[in-house]
Amino acid sequence: MLKVIDVGLMSNHLEAHEGVMKRLEMFQKITANTQVQSILSQQIEMMKNHVQVMNQLLQPSETTNHIQVPPIPQPVAIKQMDPTYVGLIEDKYIVMDSHFTATAMANDNFVSASNMKTVQVKQAHIEMGKQQHQIQQMYEMLSKQMGWSHQPEATSMEQQQTIIPLQSSNPQQSNHQGLT
Repeated sequence: MLKVIDVGLMSNHLEAHEGVMKRLEMFQKITANTQVQSILSQQIEMMKNHVQVMNQLLQPSETTNHIQVPPIPQPVAIKQMDPTYVGLIEDKYIVMDSHFTATAMANDNFVSASNMKTVQVKQAHIEMGKQQHQIQQMYEMLSKQMGWSHQPEATSMEQQQTIIPLQSSNPQQSNHQGLT
């Protein structure tokens, strides 16, 4: 039997997945960009897999030892765009929103896993978090490729100014530093 905290966290995840998948499916109908559609299809199918895994984990009659999170699926055939809605939201904003969603869901999976008590449930959510992170990286690469995002590099001086030297916690050791 699962711990109550595990069931509660998965209940919250299942509700979130339902709404997120509907939004991502809507985005698929809006974009004409095949790269965006491809990543969206992988994200949607991956989340469907995550729902199946959580439903299996929640089955009281199931032993959780054999339940595995499947790998991220290959992109499925591109869904037919709805000409009524194509271009309603710019691809840039679809990518930004979908990237944020993958980031938030990865973080939520990792934080939830740290609070979960059943080992298999915890491991499954760590894997789900890793998969969401992979999707996040796909959106980042596409966004850079399209010129939609830019992360500035810190200068060497900025990095050096950020370093905080560790102070020795041993008073005797700090008194002898100048004697060597």
